[in-house]
Amino acid sequence: MKVRSEDVMWREVAGEVVILDLKTSTYLSTNATGTCLWKLLQEDCNLKDLQASVVETYGVDIETATKDVKAFLEMLRSNELLIE
Repeated sequence: MKVRSEDVMWREVAGEVVILDLKTSTYLSTNATGTCLWKLLQEDCNLKDLQASVVETYGVDIETATKDVKAFLEMLRSNELLIE
């Protein structure tokens, strides 16, 4: 899976990613974890890759990482930004 790049602009500003979906005129921003995941999702990756990155980067347990990753992916899905 990866994020949709067509009609999407994004920039990292002060440790957050700000996203503008030109197709829907939707503006989104991420927290630090979302920024980490967004960057990984620029290339094709899977759930385990995302979970491992959160565990390694933030020192959380796998359950917490899984919860955070799934919530972020659901936000992307609901905004039609995720290609699976």
